[in-house]
Amino acid sequence: MKGLGKKLVAILGVMALALAGAWWWLRHDYASYCASGGFVLEYHSIGSHPDWPQGMVIAPAIFEKHLRYLQENGYHMVTVAELADRLATGKTMDKYIALSFDDGYTDNYTEAFPLLKKYGAKGTFSVINSKIGGNIYMTADQIQEMERAGMEIASHTFSHNRLADIDPKYLDWEIGTSKYDLEKRLLSKHKSITTLAYPCGSYNEQTIAKLKQYGYKAALTGNEFLNTPQWYKEHPMEMCRLIVMDDGKNAYTFAALLHKGHWRSYLRDRGIDIRFWENFSSFI
Repeated sequence: MKGLGKKLVAILGVMALALAGAWWWLRHDYASYCASGGFVLEYHSIGSHPDWPQGMVIAPAIFEKHLRYLQENGYHMVTVAELADRLATGKTMDKYIALSFDDGYTDNYTEAFPLLKKYGAKGTFSVINSKIGGNIYMTADQIQEMERAGMEIASHTFSHNRLADIDPKYLDWEIGTSKYDLEKRLLSKHKSITTLAYPCGSYNEQTIAKLKQYGYKAALTGNEFLNTPQWYKEHPMEMCRLIVMDDGKNAYTFAALLHKGHWRSYLRDRGIDIRFWENFSSFI
Protein backbone atom coordinates (compact mmCIF):
# COMPACT_ATOMS: atom_id res chain seq x y z
CA MET A 1 0.00 0.00 0.00
CA LYS A 2 2.84 2.35 0.80
CA GLY A 3 4.34 1.74 -2.63
CA LEU A 4 0.99 2.43 -4.28
CA GLY A 5 0.64 5.64 -2.31
CA LYS A 6 4.09 6.82 -3.41
CA LYS A 7 3.24 6.06 -7.05
CA LEU A 8 -0.02 7.99 -6.74
CA VAL A 9 1.77 10.97 -5.24
CA ALA A 10 4.35 10.83 -8.03
CA ILE A 11 1.65 10.65 -10.70
CA LEU A 12 -0.23 13.56 -9.17
CA GLY A 13 3.01 15.52 -8.98
CA VAL A 14 3.72 14.93 -12.67
CA MET A 15 0.15 15.91 -13.56
CA ALA A 16 0.44 19.09 -11.51
CA LEU A 17 3.70 20.01 -13.24
CA ALA A 18 2.16 19.29 -16.64
CA LEU A 19 -0.86 21.45 -15.86
CA ALA A 20 1.35 24.25 -14.57
CA GLY A 21 3.46 24.05 -17.71
CA ALA A 22 0.39 24.06 -19.94
CA TRP A 23 -1.03 27.05 -18.05
CA TRP A 24 2.26 28.94 -18.36
CA TRP A 25 2.38 28.20 -22.09
CA LEU A 26 -1.23 29.28 -22.56
CA ARG A 27 -0.66 32.59 -20.74
CA HIS A 28 2.51 33.26 -22.74
CA ASP A 29 0.89 32.33 -26.07
CA TYR A 30 -2.20 34.41 -25.29
CA ALA A 31 -0.16 37.46 -24.24
CA SER A 32 1.97 37.21 -27.38
CA TYR A 33 -1.14 36.96 -29.53
CA CYS A 34 -2.78 39.99 -27.91
CA ALA A 35 0.36 42.04 -28.49
CA SER A 36 0.47 41.05 -32.17
CA GLY A 37 -2.66 42.91 -33.28
CA GLY A 38 -4.98 45.81 -32.58
CA PHE A 39 -8.68 46.43 -32.13
CA VAL A 40 -10.75 49.06 -33.88
CA LEU A 41 -13.49 50.37 -31.58
CA GLU A 42 -16.82 51.33 -33.16
CA TYR A 43 -18.69 54.32 -31.74
CA HIS A 44 -21.63 56.27 -33.09
CA SER A 45 -23.24 59.08 -31.09
CA ILE A 46 -21.35 60.56 -28.13
CA GLY A 47 -24.17 62.33 -26.36
CA SER A 48 -27.75 61.60 -27.37
CA HIS A 49 -29.52 60.13 -30.36
CA PRO A 50 -33.23 59.27 -30.46
CA ASP A 51 -32.91 56.46 -33.01
CA TRP A 52 -30.12 54.36 -31.49
CA PRO A 53 -30.48 51.66 -28.79
CA GLN A 54 -29.56 53.13 -25.42
CA GLY A 55 -26.39 51.05 -25.06
CA MET A 56 -25.01 52.44 -28.32
CA VAL A 57 -25.43 56.08 -27.31
CA ILE A 58 -22.37 56.79 -25.20
CA ALA A 59 -22.60 59.65 -22.74
CA PRO A 60 -19.59 62.01 -22.85
CA ALA A 61 -18.69 61.14 -19.24
CA ILE A 62 -18.65 57.43 -20.09
CA PHE A 63 -16.61 58.05 -23.23
CA GLU A 64 -14.08 59.94 -21.12
CA LYS A 65 -13.85 56.92 -18.80
CA HIS A 66 -12.99 54.80 -21.83
CA LEU A 67 -10.24 57.21 -22.87
CA ARG A 68 -8.90 57.39 -19.32
CA TYR A 69 -8.86 53.59 -19.07
CA LEU A 70 -6.94 53.29 -22.33
CA GLN A 71 -4.48 56.00 -21.33
CA GLU A 72 -3.87 54.54 -17.87
CA ASN A 73 -3.31 51.10 -19.37
CA GLY A 74 -0.70 52.34 -21.82
CA TYR A 75 -2.66 52.26 -25.07
CA HIS A 76 -1.75 54.35 -28.10
CA MET A 77 -5.05 55.66 -29.49
CA VAL A 78 -4.63 56.08 -33.25
CA THR A 79 -6.64 56.37 -36.46
CA VAL A 80 -7.67 53.39 -38.55
CA ALA A 81 -5.24 54.49 -41.28
CA GLU A 82 -2.39 54.54 -38.79
CA LEU A 83 -3.34 51.12 -37.42
CA ALA A 84 -3.57 49.70 -40.95
CA ASP A 85 -0.13 51.11 -41.77
CA ARG A 86 1.36 49.43 -38.71
CA LEU A 87 -0.26 46.13 -39.67
CA ALA A 88 1.04 46.42 -43.23
CA THR A 89 4.62 47.41 -42.42
CA GLY A 90 5.39 45.09 -39.51
CA LYS A 91 5.60 47.78 -36.83
CA THR A 92 4.90 46.86 -33.24
CA MET A 93 1.20 46.48 -32.47
CA ASP A 94 1.34 46.06 -28.70
CA LYS A 95 -1.13 48.44 -27.01
CA TYR A 96 -2.24 50.10 -30.25
CA ILE A 97 -5.97 50.67 -30.69
CA ALA A 98 -7.98 52.67 -33.24
CA LEU A 99 -11.10 54.67 -32.40
CA SER A 100 -13.76 54.98 -35.09
CA PHE A 101 -17.01 56.96 -35.20
CA ASP A 102 -19.74 56.26 -37.73
CA ASP A 103 -22.25 58.61 -39.40
CA GLY A 104 -20.75 62.03 -38.59
CA TYR A 105 -23.08 63.28 -35.87
CA THR A 106 -22.61 66.81 -34.54
CA ASP A 107 -21.77 65.46 -31.08
CA ASN A 108 -18.68 63.84 -32.58
CA TYR A 109 -17.37 67.38 -32.93
CA THR A 110 -18.88 68.99 -29.82
CA GLU A 111 -18.28 66.10 -27.37
CA ALA A 112 -15.86 63.49 -28.73
CA PHE A 113 -13.35 65.80 -30.42
CA PRO A 114 -12.49 67.87 -27.29
CA LEU A 115 -12.05 64.70 -25.23
CA LEU A 116 -9.80 63.11 -27.82
CA LYS A 117 -7.58 66.19 -27.76
CA LYS A 118 -7.58 66.16 -23.93
CA TYR A 119 -6.22 62.60 -23.85
CA GLY A 120 -3.84 62.95 -26.79
CA ALA A 121 -5.92 60.52 -28.82
CA LYS A 122 -6.91 60.37 -32.47
CA GLY A 123 -10.00 59.02 -34.17
CA THR A 124 -11.42 58.08 -37.56
CA PHE A 125 -14.72 59.78 -38.41
CA SER A 126 -16.69 58.09 -41.19
CA VAL A 127 -19.08 60.62 -42.68
CA ILE A 128 -21.99 60.34 -45.10
CA ASN A 129 -21.60 62.85 -47.93
CA SER A 130 -25.31 63.51 -48.33
CA LYS A 131 -25.76 64.17 -44.59
CA ILE A 132 -22.96 66.71 -44.04
CA GLY A 133 -24.44 69.88 -42.55
CA GLY A 134 -27.80 68.23 -41.92
CA ASN A 135 -29.91 68.58 -38.80
CA ILE A 136 -27.84 66.40 -36.45
CA TYR A 137 -24.70 66.05 -38.55
CA MET A 138 -21.36 67.85 -38.57
CA THR A 139 -20.80 70.74 -40.93
CA ALA A 140 -17.99 70.87 -43.48
CA ASP A 141 -16.16 73.46 -41.35
CA GLN A 142 -16.29 71.22 -38.28
CA ILE A 143 -15.00 68.22 -40.22
CA GLN A 144 -12.18 70.30 -41.70
CA GLU A 145 -11.13 71.52 -38.25
CA MET A 146 -10.90 67.95 -36.97
CA GLU A 147 -8.93 66.84 -40.02
CA ARG A 148 -6.43 69.66 -39.52
CA ALA A 149 -6.06 68.56 -35.88
CA GLY A 150 -4.93 65.08 -36.94
CA MET A 151 -8.20 63.19 -37.05
CA GLU A 152 -8.86 60.88 -40.00
CA ILE A 153 -11.89 61.53 -42.19
CA ALA A 154 -13.26 58.39 -43.81
CA SER A 155 -16.15 57.55 -46.10
CA HIS A 156 -19.40 56.02 -44.88
CA THR A 157 -20.53 56.09 -48.54
CA PHE A 158 -22.41 58.88 -50.28
CA SER A 159 -25.92 57.90 -49.21
CA HIS A 160 -25.53 55.24 -46.47
CA ASN A 161 -27.06 52.45 -48.57
CA ARG A 162 -26.37 48.79 -47.79
CA LEU A 163 -23.69 48.08 -50.39
CA ALA A 164 -24.47 44.38 -50.82
CA ASP A 165 -28.11 45.15 -51.59
CA ILE A 166 -27.90 47.95 -54.16
CA ASP A 167 -27.56 47.66 -57.92
CA PRO A 168 -23.80 47.27 -58.60
CA LYS A 169 -23.94 50.17 -61.07
CA TYR A 170 -24.35 52.52 -58.09
CA LEU A 171 -21.17 51.35 -56.37
CA ASP A 172 -19.13 53.90 -58.30
CA TRP A 173 -21.31 56.64 -56.83
CA GLU A 174 -21.38 55.35 -53.26
CA ILE A 175 -17.68 54.51 -53.13
CA GLY A 176 -15.87 56.46 -55.85
CA THR A 177 -17.84 59.71 -55.90
CA SER A 178 -17.93 59.72 -52.11
CA LYS A 179 -14.12 59.57 -51.98
CA TYR A 180 -13.63 62.23 -54.64
CA ASP A 181 -16.18 64.61 -53.06
CA LEU A 182 -14.72 64.32 -49.56
CA GLU A 183 -11.18 64.86 -50.80
CA LYS A 184 -12.07 67.94 -52.85
CA ARG A 185 -14.41 69.53 -50.33
CA LEU A 186 -12.88 68.74 -46.97
CA LEU A 187 -9.33 67.47 -46.87
CA SER A 188 -6.07 69.37 -46.68
CA LYS A 189 -3.88 69.45 -49.78
CA HIS A 190 -2.23 66.13 -50.66
CA LYS A 191 -4.48 64.22 -48.21
CA SER A 192 -6.73 61.43 -49.42
CA ILE A 193 -9.57 59.22 -48.22
CA THR A 194 -8.19 55.73 -47.62
CA THR A 195 -10.74 54.20 -45.22
CA LEU A 196 -14.43 53.32 -45.64
CA ALA A 197 -16.90 51.99 -43.08
CA TYR A 198 -19.57 49.71 -44.52
CA PRO A 199 -23.10 50.96 -43.75
CA CYS A 200 -24.76 48.34 -41.53
CA GLY A 201 -21.71 46.12 -42.13
CA SER A 202 -23.06 45.24 -45.59
CA TYR A 203 -20.60 44.30 -48.34
CA ASN A 204 -19.73 41.56 -50.84
CA GLU A 205 -16.98 40.65 -53.29
CA GLN A 206 -18.10 43.29 -55.79
CA THR A 207 -17.86 45.91 -53.06
CA ILE A 208 -14.34 44.84 -52.14
CA ALA A 209 -13.23 44.92 -55.78
CA LYS A 210 -14.62 48.43 -56.21
CA LEU A 211 -12.85 49.68 -53.06
CA LYS A 212 -9.53 48.37 -54.36
CA GLN A 213 -10.21 49.99 -57.74
CA TYR A 214 -10.59 53.41 -56.09
CA GLY A 215 -7.47 53.06 -53.97
CA TYR A 216 -8.90 52.48 -50.50
CA LYS A 217 -6.48 50.83 -48.10
CA ALA A 218 -8.91 49.69 -45.42
CA ALA A 219 -12.61 49.06 -44.91
CA LEU A 220 -14.40 48.46 -41.63
CA THR A 221 -16.82 45.61 -40.97
CA GLY A 222 -18.87 44.68 -37.92
CA ASN A 223 -16.88 41.49 -37.28
CA GLU A 224 -15.75 41.68 -33.66
CA PHE A 225 -12.21 40.29 -33.69
CA LEU A 226 -8.61 41.45 -33.34
CA ASN A 227 -6.85 42.74 -36.45
CA THR A 228 -3.55 40.90 -36.90
CA PRO A 229 -0.92 41.46 -39.60
CA GLN A 230 -1.89 38.18 -41.25
CA TRP A 231 -5.58 39.07 -41.29
CA TYR A 232 -4.92 42.54 -42.72
CA LYS A 233 -2.58 41.14 -45.36
CA GLU A 234 -5.29 38.78 -46.59
CA HIS A 235 -8.37 40.93 -45.85
CA PRO A 236 -7.55 44.67 -45.88
CA MET A 237 -11.13 45.46 -46.90
CA GLU A 238 -12.53 43.44 -44.01
CA MET A 239 -10.96 44.99 -40.93
CA CYS A 240 -12.72 43.97 -37.75
CA ARG A 241 -14.31 46.23 -35.14
CA LEU A 242 -15.60 45.94 -31.59
CA ILE A 243 -18.86 47.81 -31.27
CA VAL A 244 -18.97 49.70 -27.97
CA MET A 245 -22.18 49.11 -25.99
CA ASP A 246 -21.89 50.88 -22.65
CA ASP A 247 -24.64 52.82 -20.92
CA GLY A 248 -22.50 53.32 -17.82
CA LYS A 249 -24.45 51.00 -15.55
CA ASN A 250 -21.57 48.54 -15.20
CA ALA A 251 -18.19 49.97 -14.23
CA TYR A 252 -16.40 47.02 -15.86
CA THR A 253 -18.24 46.96 -19.16
CA PHE A 254 -15.46 48.55 -21.23
CA ALA A 255 -12.61 46.50 -19.76
CA ALA A 256 -14.72 43.36 -20.19
CA LEU A 257 -15.36 44.27 -23.83
CA LEU A 258 -11.63 44.29 -24.58
CA HIS A 259 -11.00 41.15 -22.53
CA LYS A 260 -13.76 39.20 -24.23
CA GLY A 261 -12.65 40.45 -27.65
CA HIS A 262 -9.12 39.22 -27.06
CA TRP A 263 -10.24 35.77 -25.92
CA ARG A 264 -12.75 35.28 -28.75
CA SER A 265 -10.11 36.30 -31.29
CA TYR A 266 -7.44 34.09 -29.73
CA LEU A 267 -9.65 31.00 -29.63
CA ARG A 268 -10.88 31.53 -33.19
CA ASP A 269 -7.36 31.97 -34.56
CA ARG A 270 -6.21 28.85 -32.68
CA GLY A 271 -8.99 26.83 -34.28
CA ILE A 272 -11.11 26.48 -31.13
CA ASP A 273 -14.89 26.74 -31.39
CA ILE A 274 -15.65 30.19 -29.96
CA ARG A 275 -19.17 29.08 -29.06
CA PHE A 276 -17.59 27.17 -26.18
CA TRP A 277 -16.04 30.41 -24.91
CA GLU A 278 -19.32 32.29 -25.29
CA ASN A 279 -21.05 29.74 -23.07
CA PHE A 280 -18.16 29.38 -20.63
CA SER A 281 -17.57 33.11 -20.23
CA SER A 282 -21.09 33.65 -18.91
CA PHE A 283 -20.15 31.70 -15.80
CA ILE A 284 -16.88 33.45 -14.94
